[in-house]
Amino acid sequence: MSGKALRLYEAQGLLRAERTSAGWRVYGPQQIARLHQIIALKSFGFSLSRIAQLLSGGFPDLAAFLELHEQVLLKESKRLTQAIQLLSAARAKLAEHGHLSSDDLMNLTKEIAMTDKRNDDLTEAYEAIAARHFSPTDQATLDANGYRGLDQPNAGWESLHAEAARLMKAGDPSSPEAMDLARRWMSKVFEATGGDPALTKKLKKVAREMHEQPAFAAASTSSNEMMDFVSQAYGAAIAAGIMPKPDPS
Repeated sequence: MSGKALRLYEAQGLLRAERTSAGWRVYGPQQIARLHQIIALKSFGFSLSRIAQLLSGGFPDLAAFLELHEQVLLKESKRLTQAIQLLSAARAKLAEHGHLSSDDLMNLTKEIAMTDKRNDDLTEAYEAIAARHFSPTDQATLDANGYRGLDQPNAGWESLHAEAARLMKAGDPSSPEAMDLARRWMSKVFEATGGDPALTKKLKKVAREMHEQPAFAAASTSSNEMMDFVSQAYGAAIAAGIMPKPDPS
Protein backbone atom coordinates (compact mmCIF):
# COMPACT_ATOMS: atom_id res chain seq x y z
CA MET A 1 0.00 0.00 0.00
CA SER A 2 1.62 3.23 -1.15
CA GLY A 3 1.71 6.40 0.91
CA LYS A 4 -0.07 8.15 -1.97
CA ALA A 5 -2.97 5.69 -1.77
CA LEU A 6 -3.21 6.10 2.00
CA ARG A 7 -3.35 9.88 1.69
CA LEU A 8 -6.00 9.58 -1.03
CA TYR A 9 -8.15 7.34 1.18
CA GLU A 10 -7.77 9.84 3.99
CA ALA A 11 -8.75 12.73 1.72
CA GLN A 12 -11.84 10.78 0.61
CA GLY A 13 -12.85 10.21 4.23
CA LEU A 14 -12.31 6.46 4.01
CA LEU A 15 -9.53 6.27 6.57
CA ARG A 16 -8.42 8.34 9.53
CA ALA A 17 -4.89 7.80 10.81
CA GLU A 18 -3.69 8.55 14.31
CA ARG A 19 -0.85 11.05 14.68
CA THR A 20 2.31 11.03 16.72
CA SER A 21 3.42 14.12 18.64
CA ALA A 22 5.68 14.87 15.68
CA GLY A 23 2.78 14.67 13.25
CA TRP A 24 3.60 11.30 11.69
CA ARG A 25 0.66 9.13 10.64
CA VAL A 26 0.22 5.93 12.67
CA TYR A 27 -1.85 2.96 11.54
CA GLY A 28 -3.02 0.54 14.23
CA PRO A 29 -5.26 -2.56 14.15
CA GLN A 30 -8.46 -0.59 13.50
CA GLN A 31 -6.95 1.26 10.54
CA ILE A 32 -5.48 -1.95 9.12
CA ALA A 33 -8.88 -3.66 9.37
CA ARG A 34 -10.44 -0.66 7.61
CA LEU A 35 -7.83 -0.90 4.85
CA HIS A 36 -8.73 -4.55 4.31
CA GLN A 37 -12.36 -3.50 3.83
CA ILE A 38 -11.39 -0.78 1.35
CA ILE A 39 -9.17 -3.13 -0.67
CA ALA A 40 -11.88 -5.80 -0.77
CA LEU A 41 -14.55 -3.36 -1.94
CA LYS A 42 -12.23 -1.92 -4.60
CA SER A 43 -11.71 -5.45 -5.93
CA PHE A 44 -15.50 -5.72 -6.31
CA GLY A 45 -15.48 -2.72 -8.65
CA PHE A 46 -16.66 0.00 -6.26
CA SER A 47 -15.43 3.56 -6.74
CA LEU A 48 -13.93 5.37 -3.75
CA SER A 49 -17.08 7.48 -3.40
CA ARG A 50 -19.22 4.34 -3.30
CA ILE A 51 -16.88 2.75 -0.77
CA ALA A 52 -17.17 5.82 1.44
CA GLN A 53 -20.95 5.54 1.27
CA LEU A 54 -20.87 1.83 2.00
CA LEU A 55 -18.53 2.11 4.98
CA SER A 56 -20.66 4.90 6.42
CA GLY A 57 -23.69 2.61 6.33
CA GLY A 58 -25.33 4.28 3.34
CA PHE A 59 -25.30 1.32 0.96
CA PRO A 60 -28.73 -0.37 0.88
CA ASP A 61 -27.93 -4.05 0.56
CA LEU A 62 -24.36 -5.32 0.66
CA ALA A 63 -25.53 -8.94 0.90
CA ALA A 64 -27.39 -8.64 -2.41
CA PHE A 65 -24.37 -7.09 -4.09
CA LEU A 66 -22.06 -9.82 -2.82
CA GLU A 67 -24.48 -12.45 -4.11
CA LEU A 68 -24.54 -10.86 -7.55
CA HIS A 69 -20.76 -10.51 -7.61
CA GLU A 70 -20.49 -14.18 -6.67
CA GLN A 71 -22.70 -15.09 -9.63
CA VAL A 72 -20.43 -13.14 -11.97
CA LEU A 73 -17.34 -14.89 -10.64
CA LEU A 74 -19.00 -18.30 -10.86
CA LYS A 75 -19.83 -17.64 -14.51
CA GLU A 76 -16.21 -16.74 -15.23
CA SER A 77 -15.04 -19.72 -13.18
CA LYS A 78 -17.17 -22.05 -15.31
CA ARG A 79 -15.60 -20.71 -18.50
CA LEU A 80 -12.09 -21.09 -17.08
CA THR A 81 -12.86 -24.60 -15.79
CA GLN A 82 -13.94 -25.70 -19.27
CA ALA A 83 -10.77 -24.30 -20.78
CA ILE A 84 -8.60 -26.00 -18.15
CA GLN A 85 -10.39 -29.31 -18.68
CA LEU A 86 -9.74 -29.07 -22.41
CA LEU A 87 -6.03 -28.41 -21.88
CA SER A 88 -5.74 -31.10 -19.18
CA ALA A 89 -7.30 -33.68 -21.48
CA ALA A 90 -4.85 -32.76 -24.23
CA ARG A 91 -1.89 -33.03 -21.82
CA ALA A 92 -3.07 -36.42 -20.56
CA LYS A 93 -3.42 -37.75 -24.08
CA LEU A 94 0.01 -36.39 -24.96
CA ALA A 95 1.55 -38.06 -21.90
CA GLU A 96 -0.12 -41.39 -22.70
CA HIS A 97 0.54 -41.56 -26.43
CA GLY A 98 3.52 -39.27 -26.82
CA HIS A 99 1.74 -37.20 -29.42
CA LEU A 100 -1.56 -35.56 -30.30
CA SER A 101 -3.40 -36.42 -33.47
CA SER A 102 -4.14 -33.84 -36.10
CA ASP A 103 -7.80 -33.87 -35.05
CA ASP A 104 -6.84 -33.30 -31.41
CA LEU A 105 -4.64 -30.35 -32.31
CA MET A 106 -7.26 -28.94 -34.65
CA ASN A 107 -9.98 -29.13 -32.00
CA LEU A 108 -7.75 -27.60 -29.35
CA THR A 109 -6.62 -24.84 -31.68
CA LYS A 110 -10.20 -24.23 -32.81
CA GLU A 111 -11.44 -23.75 -29.25
CA ILE A 112 -8.60 -21.35 -28.41
CA ALA A 113 -8.93 -19.51 -31.71
CA MET A 114 -12.70 -19.13 -31.30
CA THR A 115 -12.21 -17.54 -27.89
CA ASP A 116 -9.45 -15.23 -29.14
CA LYS A 117 -11.40 -14.31 -32.30
CA ARG A 118 -14.54 -13.56 -30.30
CA ASN A 119 -12.54 -11.22 -28.09
CA ASP A 120 -10.82 -9.62 -31.10
CA ASP A 121 -14.14 -9.18 -32.90
CA LEU A 122 -15.66 -7.45 -29.88
CA THR A 123 -12.68 -5.12 -29.58
CA GLU A 124 -12.74 -4.34 -33.30
CA ALA A 125 -16.48 -3.63 -33.23
CA TYR A 126 -16.16 -1.39 -30.18
CA GLU A 127 -13.24 0.58 -31.60
CA ALA A 128 -15.10 1.18 -34.88
CA ILE A 129 -18.26 2.37 -33.13
CA ALA A 130 -16.35 4.45 -30.57
CA ALA A 131 -14.40 6.17 -33.36
CA ARG A 132 -17.67 7.37 -34.91
CA HIS A 133 -18.86 9.00 -31.70
CA PHE A 134 -15.90 9.93 -29.49
CA SER A 135 -13.55 12.76 -30.30
CA PRO A 136 -9.89 12.48 -29.20
CA THR A 137 -10.78 14.72 -26.26
CA ASP A 138 -13.71 12.47 -25.35
CA GLN A 139 -11.49 9.39 -25.43
CA ALA A 140 -8.84 11.13 -23.32
CA THR A 141 -11.49 11.96 -20.72
CA LEU A 142 -12.73 8.37 -20.63
CA ASP A 143 -9.18 7.04 -20.36
CA ALA A 144 -8.33 9.45 -17.55
CA ASN A 145 -11.44 8.34 -15.66
CA GLY A 146 -10.46 4.67 -15.93
CA TYR A 147 -13.05 3.65 -18.52
CA ARG A 148 -11.82 0.56 -20.38
CA GLY A 149 -14.53 0.14 -23.02
CA LEU A 150 -17.60 -2.03 -23.48
CA ASP A 151 -15.52 -4.83 -24.98
CA GLN A 152 -13.61 -5.35 -21.73
CA PRO A 153 -14.98 -7.53 -18.88
CA ASN A 154 -15.98 -5.61 -15.78
CA ALA A 155 -17.25 -7.41 -12.69
CA GLY A 156 -18.77 -4.24 -11.28
CA TRP A 157 -20.91 -3.68 -14.37
CA GLU A 158 -21.86 -7.35 -14.64
CA SER A 159 -23.12 -7.28 -11.07
CA LEU A 160 -25.32 -4.28 -11.93
CA HIS A 161 -26.54 -6.11 -15.03
CA ALA A 162 -27.48 -9.16 -12.97
CA GLU A 163 -29.35 -6.97 -10.50
CA ALA A 164 -31.13 -5.16 -13.36
CA ALA A 165 -32.15 -8.48 -14.94
CA ARG A 166 -33.70 -9.55 -11.64
CA LEU A 167 -35.60 -6.26 -11.25
CA MET A 168 -36.79 -6.34 -14.87
CA LYS A 169 -38.62 -9.56 -14.11
CA ALA A 170 -40.56 -7.69 -11.42
CA GLY A 171 -41.39 -5.13 -14.12
CA ASP A 172 -41.60 -1.99 -11.96
CA PRO A 173 -38.97 0.65 -12.83
CA SER A 174 -40.47 2.98 -10.21
CA SER A 175 -39.83 0.60 -7.31
CA PRO A 176 -37.37 1.78 -4.63
CA GLU A 177 -34.99 -1.03 -5.60
CA ALA A 178 -35.07 -0.09 -9.29
CA MET A 179 -34.56 3.61 -8.56
CA ASP A 180 -31.61 2.81 -6.31
CA LEU A 181 -30.14 0.63 -9.07
CA ALA A 182 -30.55 3.50 -11.54
CA ARG A 183 -28.82 5.85 -9.11
CA ARG A 184 -25.81 3.53 -8.79
CA TRP A 185 -25.84 2.73 -12.53
CA MET A 186 -25.79 6.38 -13.57
CA SER A 187 -23.22 7.25 -10.90
CA LYS A 188 -20.92 4.71 -12.53
CA VAL A 189 -21.61 6.21 -15.96
CA PHE A 190 -20.90 9.71 -14.65
CA GLU A 191 -17.61 8.49 -13.17
CA ALA A 192 -16.53 7.52 -16.69
CA THR A 193 -17.79 10.69 -18.41
CA GLY A 194 -16.93 13.11 -15.62
CA GLY A 195 -20.60 14.10 -15.55
CA ASP A 196 -20.35 15.69 -19.01
CA PRO A 197 -23.91 15.53 -20.46
CA ALA A 198 -22.70 15.47 -24.09
CA LEU A 199 -20.19 12.69 -23.45
CA THR A 200 -22.78 10.75 -21.44
CA LYS A 201 -25.14 10.84 -24.45
CA LYS A 202 -22.35 9.67 -26.75
CA LEU A 203 -21.52 6.79 -24.43
CA LYS A 204 -25.18 5.77 -24.44
CA LYS A 205 -25.22 5.77 -28.26
CA VAL A 206 -22.09 3.64 -28.36
CA ALA A 207 -23.62 1.16 -25.91
CA ARG A 208 -26.82 0.90 -27.97
CA GLU A 209 -24.92 0.29 -31.20
CA MET A 210 -22.74 -2.32 -29.49
CA HIS A 211 -25.84 -4.17 -28.33
CA GLU A 212 -26.91 -4.38 -31.98
CA GLN A 213 -23.73 -6.32 -32.79
CA PRO A 214 -24.59 -10.06 -32.72
CA ALA A 215 -21.27 -11.09 -31.16
CA PHE A 216 -21.56 -8.51 -28.41
CA ALA A 217 -25.25 -9.25 -27.81
CA ALA A 218 -24.43 -12.94 -27.39
CA ALA A 219 -21.59 -12.28 -24.94
CA SER A 220 -23.00 -9.30 -23.03
CA THR A 221 -24.98 -9.50 -19.80
CA SER A 222 -26.83 -6.29 -20.71
CA SER A 223 -29.14 -5.23 -23.55
CA ASN A 224 -30.89 -2.20 -24.97
CA GLU A 225 -34.04 -3.36 -23.18
CA MET A 226 -32.10 -3.27 -19.93
CA MET A 227 -30.86 0.22 -20.70
CA ASP A 228 -34.46 1.30 -21.37
CA PHE A 229 -35.52 -0.14 -18.01
CA VAL A 230 -32.73 1.72 -16.22
CA SER A 231 -33.65 4.94 -18.06
CA GLN A 232 -37.22 4.60 -16.83
CA ALA A 233 -36.00 3.94 -13.29
CA TYR A 234 -33.65 6.92 -13.57
CA GLY A 235 -36.56 9.14 -14.63
CA ALA A 236 -38.57 7.87 -11.67
CA ALA A 237 -35.63 8.59 -9.35
CA ILE A 238 -35.41 12.16 -10.68
CA ALA A 239 -39.14 12.65 -10.19
CA ALA A 240 -38.83 11.33 -6.64
CA GLY A 241 -35.93 13.67 -5.90
CA ILE A 242 -33.48 10.79 -5.43
CA MET A 243 -31.38 11.97 -8.37
CA PRO A 244 -30.84 15.58 -9.47
CA LYS A 245 -32.22 16.71 -12.81
CA PRO A 246 -29.63 16.22 -15.54
CA ASP A 247 -27.83 19.23 -16.94
CA PRO A 248 -29.53 19.98 -20.28
CA SER A 249 -26.37 21.53 -21.75
